[in-house]
Amino acid sequence: MKAFSRQSSIGPVGRGPGGFTLIELMIAVAVIAVLMGIAIPNYNNYMLKGKLAEAMSLLSDLQVRQEQYYQDNRTYLNGMTPRSAGQYFTATSCVTANSGQTYTCTATASTLSYSYSVTESGTKTTTRPGGTTVSCWLKTPDGSC
Repeated sequence: MKAFSRQSSIGPVGRGPGGFTLIELMIAVAVIAVLMGIAIPNYNNYMLKGKLAEAMSLLSDLQVRQEQYYQDNRTYLNGMTPRSAGQYFTATSCVTANSGQTYTCTATASTLSYSYSVTESGTKTTTRPGGTTVSCWLKTPDGSC
C-alpha cells in the first residue's frame, strides 16, 4: 500500500496567499495622483469655457434685438432689455448715449468674475478676473479670443 502525503493548501512553504505588496499599492496611488493632477485642472478649464459661451450667446442675442429695434425706431433709447438671465451670466442692461445713437450692453457673472460687453459698432470687450480688459470676447480662460 501507498502512504498518502498531505500537501499544504497555501502553496510553497513560507509564502502566504496572493495579494499586493505595499510598494505596489504606493505606486498605484502615485500614478492616480499624477493623473488627477493633470485631469482636474483641464476639466475645470473645460467647464469654464462652457460657462463663458453663455455670455457670448446672451450678448449676441441682445445685440441683434437692439439692431432690430434701431431699424424700426432710429434710436436705441428705450431699446431692448435682456429676455432672461442665463445660468451663470446676467445681461444687466444696455446703456444708451449720444441721444440714443450708441449703446453698450454688458453681461456679468459675479461668481466667475468675468464681464463681457458689446457696443453698437460691434466692439467686444472682456474684463477678466483681476480687472484686466481685453478687446475681444475671450472664448477660453487662458486668454484666446
